[in-house]
Amino acid sequence: MIVVMGLLTMGAISTIVQQAMTQQLEEQGLTYSRMAADNVANPLLDGNVLIVQRTIENLQQTGSGISYVYVIDNDGKVAAHTFSGGFPSNLTNINILERNQDTNTILLNLQSQGLIRDVGVRILKGLNAEIHVGFSQNSISQWTYNVRKLMLSLTLYGVLLGAVAALILSTLITRPLKKLASHALRLGKGDLEEDIIIRGKDEIVELALCLNRMRKDLFTGMQKLRQSEESNRTLLEAISAAGEGIAVFQENGNQKNVMKFVNEQYERLTGYTKEELLEMEENKVLRPESKEQVEEIWNRYHQGLRLPKQIEIAINRKDGSKLYVEASYCSTTYEGNQAIICINRDITEKKKTSLEIIRKNRELEALNELSKAISGQMNLKDKLNEALNTILQVIGKQAGWIFIYNDRENENQAELMCQIGIPSEEALAQTKQFQVCSCFAKPNSNNVQVHSSPSIACPIKQLALPDGTKALNHVYVPLAYKGRVLGVLNIIGSKSESFTKEDINLLNSIGMQLGVAIENAELWVELNKKEMLRKQLLNKVITAQEEERKRISRELHDESSQSIAALGVGLKSVIEIMNYDKDYALRILEDLKKNTSMILKELHHIIYDLRPSLIDDLGLLPALRWYVESRLGITGIEPHVTFTGNPIRLPDEIEITIFRIVQESITNAIKYSNAGNVYLGLEFGHNSLVVYVKDDGVGFNVDEALNQKNGKESFGLLGMRERAELIGGEIEIYSQSTMGTRISLKLDFPDLEEERYEENQNIFGR
Repeated sequence: MIVVMGLLTMGAISTIVQQAMTQQLEEQGLTYSRMAADNVANPLLDGNVLIVQRTIENLQQTGSGISYVYVIDNDGKVAAHTFSGGFPSNLTNINILERNQDTNTILLNLQSQGLIRDVGVRILKGLNAEIHVGFSQNSISQWTYNVRKLMLSLTLYGVLLGAVAALILSTLITRPLKKLASHALRLGKGDLEEDIIIRGKDEIVELALCLNRMRKDLFTGMQKLRQSEESNRTLLEAISAAGEGIAVFQENGNQKNVMKFVNEQYERLTGYTKEELLEMEENKVLRPESKEQVEEIWNRYHQGLRLPKQIEIAINRKDGSKLYVEASYCSTTYEGNQAIICINRDITEKKKTSLEIIRKNRELEALNELSKAISGQMNLKDKLNEALNTILQVIGKQAGWIFIYNDRENENQAELMCQIGIPSEEALAQTKQFQVCSCFAKPNSNNVQVHSSPSIACPIKQLALPDGTKALNHVYVPLAYKGRVLGVLNIIGSKSESFTKEDINLLNSIGMQLGVAIENAELWVELNKKEMLRKQLLNKVITAQEEERKRISRELHDESSQSIAALGVGLKSVIEIMNYDKDYALRILEDLKKNTSMILKELHHIIYDLRPSLIDDLGLLPALRWYVESRLGITGIEPHVTFTGNPIRLPDEIEITIFRIVQESITNAIKYSNAGNVYLGLEFGHNSLVVYVKDDGVGFNVDEALNQKNGKESFGLLGMRERAELIGGEIEIYSQSTMGTRISLKLDFPDLEEERYEENQNIFGR
């Protein structure tokens, strides 16, 4: 890649350099040729061939890259030339100007001098006299060769550097991998005593840490396994005295599973006496949800299959309460007959804890699904609709809707965002009726409320759910953020449905999460709006900057560069004339002196437009007075400038920012206000400053100018605000039709080392 890119770059740069130098050579040749034509015109008309010869020889000696110069008189003959070995006869037939041509340039290939660019210029219009100047292109070829040589060297260096970097990088990468592989082999052989130690912060180190955690888990697991095996042996040895509930079941003649033996612990578990339990069918102590499990155990027993070591079943105590036990089954022989022995251990508390964990996991899973639903780049309505669908699925309800409060208009006004299970028209009507319903919480209520028996007037009783049942209860869930209710989630239920305490806790968490989502969505919209404005403003600033550069370039090219070129030609002419007519040369020098002053004024004008030097030399106040009076003085608008308080010098960045804000304000007043008077004021206070620009023009609508949606925002006003914020200030804009406009900048600054304007009171203290 480096070689290919280097060759492409070498070709591109060589072409660009060759084209640029060729264009420069053509422009230089045309300039030299015209200057030479002006210098030889008078001597040629006077027939003074000696002066013509001397002039073209001087041109060849002083000009850069000039190979030859020759002059053809009005009769088409060579009047003078600079060829040391005689004038080549074939040149008179090459690059001859037509009658309608003043200049012409062609490329020649001379055996003695190589590629030559011949520039022909007519000396005077109406005459056939021509002057031809030949410029060598050897320098262009040499430059192109040097550029290609440099690019080729850089490409070779890049290849060598890339190879060295690749070698070093591969070594650094593979070293920890090899070390990690050796440790992994050690772990695979069962050596779990030592950790893997690899230094660094990359993915390999993370993998090593994972292997270390796995090693510790395996080591701990193996230790626990050994301990468990030892405990099981002890348990088997002491099972008769362990206190577990033990029962033995046999089949009687009716294929019923009846109890043949129970211990005291089994009596305590079930609440029955031993006499009541013996010959009792097993199904009478089992709850319905566990009967199928036990039936499967007896089926396996009949098929001669291995019985499960441990299952969880639920049994009915004598008092009707529910008990969870961990049951272990195995085949045995009791009183000479085949039987099944069941060892039971009370796990009711453990089961409750497990169910609580499952419920918590369910809540976490619901919140996780809700987070997925409200994340992403969807708009707020789509997010809330997806969230509502998820909520209804999690809590098993059919219908609900979400509305939010519109604080910008009226805190009692609600906007329907989404609904499921009821038509949108019905949900919209319910949203409006809920605002006056007696069972509906007042706005900004932060408590989840369940209404199981709504009043007759409650609009919820008018709804029918998708399955055809009536809506007889509902729950109010506030969507709050930092104590402020942003909206409401309503979930509807039928008579057969109820909202458990777990549902309420889950909905409370969901309400807070949706509140955060609503707040984030509003902040995201506001952030996107500000980001769009910032991008538009930046684009406008760049465009304005390029336009200003284009204007400066055009002014320098059209005015200053032309004047300087003329000045150079004039000075060269003076040098030629000085030896013959000193008085005439002095008059020309006087004219050139005046031209120099004009060029200097043009440059000063351009410099002042870029940055007035008065700010650096005298300070902000004189610069503002000069700018306002000079700009408004040529427009017919009357300027009024006042400074109050105790003026001090401010840091450079603050002074230039204030100047640019005033500059933009004055420019807007000139362009748009049609004002007769413009007032500029600076009011200095203690560690504060107020700058205002006011006019008595037509005014405008500030909100429309700052908040247009079609990409036509007032970037001048936005730019002023951005500048003010950068220095810690605040821009205030007041404008009204026919009442004019006032733009003020308020700025607070800490104690500064006060540099007064005492020496310049005569400049601004009017």
